Amino acid sequence: MKAARSLGALLLCAGVWAGAASEPPAAPDTQRLRGLVIVLDPGHAVRNEADVIINPGARARRGVYERDVALAVAEKIEPLLEAQGAQVYMTRTADNPWRYGARKPGDNRARAIFANVLRANAYVRIHCDWNRDRRFKGFTTYYFRWGSRALARRLDQALAAALVGHRDNGVHRRTFVSVTARMPAVLLEIGVLSYKPEAKDLASEAYQARVAQAVAEGLVEYFQKT
Repeated sequence: MKAARSLGALLLCAGVWAGAASEPPAAPDTQRLRGLVIVLDPGHAVRNEADVIINPGARARRGVYERDVALAVAEKIEPLLEAQGAQVYMTRTADNPWRYGARKPGDNRARAIFANVLRANAYVRIHCDWNRDRRFKGFTTYYFRWGSRALARRLDQALAAALVGHRDNGVHRRTFVSVTARMPAVLLEIGVLSYKPEAKDLASEAYQARVAQAVAEGLVEYFQKT
């Protein structure tokens, strides 16, 4: 049996196995993020030492909390990235949904430092928006460092393709994304909780899944092109 396998391998390399005139086409690479480290940061949900919530995030009027939506979306993104070969870390999980810190700014820096220590290739922050104007709606993409702009644009394009019928508020540069993170870092406001129709969407599994798929595809496309 060993001899037969060896002969078959030699014939395959020679391009004559089963009458072939050349080598068979290579199988497509199904793990396009292999070797990359990606940190997902579902926002808010911070308690202090007294177990008081100091960074609760927004809430839809008598509805879902931003921290719960962000975590649900991040949990849906994680397996999609892992299926592409990425090593994914999350700043909080369903099993450990709260972070603990003394102050909100310190917690924000700690999460960026977490990504730095892991030498992440991308740092994606998941949030939901809220506005006093109840007519304000849509998704928005933010970045700060110029090296993050290409990733921000790619993710915004992916969300626009996936969330047809929802307003694309574009890509904006803001310091609150993270001045500490050393890798491409983007903050996604995936919808507006103060806009009633969108709050309903944000609470739905179907909308969350569409956002997750878009973020995963956007990351794949970004790394394929860089």
